[in-house]
Amino acid sequence: MPVKKSAAPAKKAAPAKAAKKLVQKSAVPVKKAAARKRLASPAAEVPASSLPPAVLAAPVKAGRAPRDMGPETPGTALAQAVAQAADLKKGEDIVILDLRGLSMVTDFMVITSGSSMPHLRAIRNEIAERIKEERGERAHSAQGMAESQWMLLDYGDVVAHVFLGEKRALYALEDLWSDAPRLEWQPV
Repeated sequence: MPVKKSAAPAKKAAPAKAAKKLVQKSAVPVKKAAARKRLASPAAEVPASSLPPAVLAAPVKAGRAPRDMGPETPGTALAQAVAQAADLKKGEDIVILDLRGLSMVTDFMVITSGSSMPHLRAIRNEIAERIKEERGERAHSAQGMAESQWMLLDYGDVVAHVFLGEKRALYALEDLWSDAPRLEWQPV
């Protein structure tokens, strides 16, 4: 008989649990629908202060363009100086890409190749030394080693890439930035 008593209360509790589960299941779609409705609302309804800073437009001072895009800027002269320094150490196929208006990271990219790992080191060292002596600027960052076959010097407005020939062909930065105009420079 004790078995029958334990079975009976279980049967009475089962409908209560089922009803509770039914209420929980019906509440979930309502919450999801409300969340979908909030996500589907246009961004114009979201207050500007809740948007991340990268989405907000930069304030523009009255009467000034947001950026000088003229042919001669401090970055232009620095890019040409980097290219000339690479040329002094016989850098091969030197290219200056003008990324103004295309990249938020830098304005100019100088790309050159070397024929061996010691040649890569010599080009990178020549660029760093010449820019420090002539312009008083140091690279904000220097990345890579000759063994990686890709070295980089970051001057902010100008980023210099020094590649071994095969790596340059593999990464094809000129193709990646094919819409960027090339800046003319004169070898020394």
